[in-house]
Amino acid sequence: MSTDKEKLYNVVQVKLPPESTLIRPKDMNNTSMIRVEDLNGDGTREAIVFYETPNENVRIHGMILEEQGGTWVKKLTFDVPGNELQSFKVLDITNDGNPDIILGVSLQEQKALTAYSYKGGALEQVLGGVPYNQYIIDDAQGNTLDLSGDGKSDFVIISLNNSGFATIALYQYEDGSFKEVDRVQTDYTVKEVYNALGGEIAKGQMGIVLDAELDDRSSFSQIMYVKDNKLVNAFKSPDQTYRDDKILSGDVDNDGIIEFGLKETPKGWEHYVFDSRLWFYTYYQWDGKDSKKFVSFQFRDDADLFHLNLKPEWYGKITIDTKSEKEKYIRFKMIDTDETVAEIKYFTLSKWEQEKGKSWKEITRTKDRVIASRVAQSEAGKDALSNTSQLNRKGELNE
Repeated sequence: MSTDKEKLYNVVQVKLPPESTLIRPKDMNNTSMIRVEDLNGDGTREAIVFYETPNENVRIHGMILEEQGGTWVKKLTFDVPGNELQSFKVLDITNDGNPDIILGVSLQEQKALTAYSYKGGALEQVLGGVPYNQYIIDDAQGNTLDLSGDGKSDFVIISLNNSGFATIALYQYEDGSFKEVDRVQTDYTVKEVYNALGGEIAKGQMGIVLDAELDDRSSFSQIMYVKDNKLVNAFKSPDQTYRDDKILSGDVDNDGIIEFGLKETPKGWEHYVFDSRLWFYTYYQWDGKDSKKFVSFQFRDDADLFHLNLKPEWYGKITIDTKSEKEKYIRFKMIDTDETVAEIKYFTLSKWEQEKGKSWKEITRTKDRVIASRVAQSEAGKDALSNTSQLNRKGELNE
C-alpha cells in the first residue's frame, strides 16, 4: 500500500463508528474498498467508502471524505437501503462531466440500482432503487456507454418477473431525472441471465450482449443495439446463438468486439451419444447484418480444467479422432488426410517426470495428474495451438 493510500486508510478507520467494518462490493470486477475521485469537478479529491453495522436496522452506510491540507476530512455519511453491497461504480451517468456514485444493493432476493451525485458538499439521490437482475452501465474497460449514439451516456437494466419473462429497459438522464427511453419484454422465459455485457457488438456498432440460461442444460445469447431510441435485436431468431451449455460471451480475441460462444460437434462425432462426445467451442461475432462471423475456436476438457485455443485457419479442416478417450488421450487430425495436428495427454505425476522436457508442453495439473499438449512437427502442425491456458469456467460462471 502506498503512503497516500495508507494515510487515507488510517483516517477512514478512525472515522468509522464503533463495531462497524469496511465492506467490499461482491462484484468481482472491482472489489476496491476505497475509491478516490473528484466527484464535483472542483479540483479537490473525494474518497468514498462503505461500511457495515450488523447490529443496526440499517446495515450499510456510505462515507465521503475530502482531501484537505495533506489529510482527509469526513464530509458526510449516508444510509444505503439493503443487506448486501453488490456493486459499486463511479461513472458520469448524469452527463454533467462529473462522476456519479452507482450502487447495486440486495435486500433478501431483490436487487436494486441506486445512484447519487455529490454537489455543493451535499449528496443528491438521482436514481432510486430500480429493481434489476443484471444491469449494463459500462464496457469492459469501465467506460460509460453511449448506446443511442447521441453523445450521452445511457444504460440498460434487465429484470425477470416471477414467470421468467425478461424486461430489458434503456435509461438516460434528461431534464433533471432518469427517463426510460425504451422497454421490451421477451416472448420467451429464462431461468437466469447469467452474464450481461456492453460495448462494440460489431465494427463501429455499440450494443449489449445478454447470456441467458434457458434450463439446466441450454443457453443462448441475445444481442441488441439501439436505433432511433429503440432496442433492436441483432438476430431475428435466437437459434443463431443457441447452445447446449452455459458459455460466457466476451472479447476472446482482444479486438474490442464482443463474441458469443457456441458448442459444436467435430466432424465424425455426429452419431455418438451426446454425453460421450468431445466438443469444439467456437466463437462468433455478429456481422452487423443478419448472420454471424466465425472468429476462433478452442477445445476444453469435460472438467473445465483448461481451454486450448486452436489455430483459427484450421476451423472446418481439422477434427478430433474418434478413437480419442476423455481425460486420457486426445488427437486432433486433418479431416482430409488423417494427419496428426496436435495431441493432448493426461499423465500420472510419476510418468510426467519421465516425459517432461521432451516434446510435451504442460497445460495444467491437478493433485495427481499433469495435462500436456504437443504439436506435430509438420507443416500442418505448425502453430496449430495458438495458445494454451488454464481457465476454471465453472468457478467463473458461479461467482
